[in-house]
Amino acid sequence: METAVPTIVPTVLNALPDLSRVHFVGVGGTGMLPLARVLAEQGLAVSGSDIRTSAALDEIRRRGVTVHRGHYASNVPQDATAVVFTHAVDAGNPEVREAQLRGVPLVHRSTALNAAMAGKTSVGVLGTHGKTSTAGMLAAALARMGQAPSYVVGGELHGPASGGRHAAGRLFVAEVDESDRTHMNVEVDLAIVTDVDHDHPENYTDVAAHIDAYEAFALGMRSGGTLVVNGDSPAAQELVRRLAGARDDLRLVTVGFRADAQWRVFQARTKGTRSTAGLTGPRDSAYEVVLTVPGTHQLGNAACAVAAADALGLDPAAFVAELGCFDGVQRRMTPTGSVGGVRVYDSYAHHPTAIRADLAAAQSLAGAGKVVSVFQPAGTARHHALGAGFAEALASADELVLTGTGRGSDEQVLKGLVARAAVVETDRAEAVRSALGMAEPGDVVVLMGTGDLVDHGRAVVTRAPVVA
Repeated sequence: METAVPTIVPTVLNALPDLSRVHFVGVGGTGMLPLARVLAEQGLAVSGSDIRTSAALDEIRRRGVTVHRGHYASNVPQDATAVVFTHAVDAGNPEVREAQLRGVPLVHRSTALNAAMAGKTSVGVLGTHGKTSTAGMLAAALARMGQAPSYVVGGELHGPASGGRHAAGRLFVAEVDESDRTHMNVEVDLAIVTDVDHDHPENYTDVAAHIDAYEAFALGMRSGGTLVVNGDSPAAQELVRRLAGARDDLRLVTVGFRADAQWRVFQARTKGTRSTAGLTGPRDSAYEVVLTVPGTHQLGNAACAVAAADALGLDPAAFVAELGCFDGVQRRMTPTGSVGGVRVYDSYAHHPTAIRADLAAAQSLAGAGKVVSVFQPAGTARHHALGAGFAEALASADELVLTGTGRGSDEQVLKGLVARAAVVETDRAEAVRSALGMAEPGDVVVLMGTGDLVDHGRAVVTRAPVVA
């Protein structure tokens, strides 16, 4: 999802835009592509542009989306009713400028998402960590239960462009991005806050600012709404305290490992790719949650999904049973392949908290073997703000390879990582090869970060070229 500072002023904010002939700038983005697919499946005329190609873009082409390679003013249809952007798009983008010149409404992705959910019972999933996995769990389990949900998830569930779907059921599950505060443009009936932690320093000064932003979102939810909060972190506990009694019509449901949680997770274990826990809930209910994804943190995400299903009036036992068939979202500790008995996994982790969680999952996968992490930093602002946390989190790996950064100004920001790393290698493919060279059969290599490291890693493992 996006982390950039807002630079484009939308022309539609608090109204439902006309998306009958909509164009997406950067349609290949993790939040944009599934939404474009949903709108096309709703029967709208959809086009978009991106500087890269991918299997996911090929898939939405097959579903009726016109996709242009590169950004040009001529890509904007003459009869366009809206141009959708995110703040990852530069204000000088030719298609943005063309929309401004022609008076075509500029609509942020969040506003377009809000319009796509109109007429459905909407479920929004927010949180510093875990929102993609939690939204994916909800979408997958609801579909297996025959609920035919629509959904927009910022990750692939089971193949190219599988993070978005339009279906006939009453429910719409959406991952809602709070990184640039545009979550305030989305109204939902039920919301999940998976975690509250400091991130996105471009737009938030500290963790207190995050608490304020989630509180404002909750207070703006639709009448009679339900808010599910994983209250394990101190910041999430503060959010719960603020919201308790703040709105008579807002139902507050707490989840977590704490003894006072309404949905309490206990005896969480992970071994290999299997994670299990007990879960107790309201009405003296008790369940055994079994996931085929690694990491005890995923059990907290699963508990949030179960609590949401219960709040929607569904059978929690049936939902828990379907969770056992969920095999994860791509780039969330998913296997890339193996080389000489060394297993390679892909992790989207780009924050110290997420890095610690995924490396713990990697250790469970490795067993007696060692874990080698290849980390691609996500930008200097995050590293300035979160400082030594990265070096401390990555210290749980047995070996560290740092990539995607030069030895110039970035070295000052990342000096803790540079000192910790066994290898600093700017070329991503060479970084992966270095990690594989350190590993022995039975070891695990984890490719970490939001950038293109995974593409180079997959190319090294499969000996296939990187698609530009």
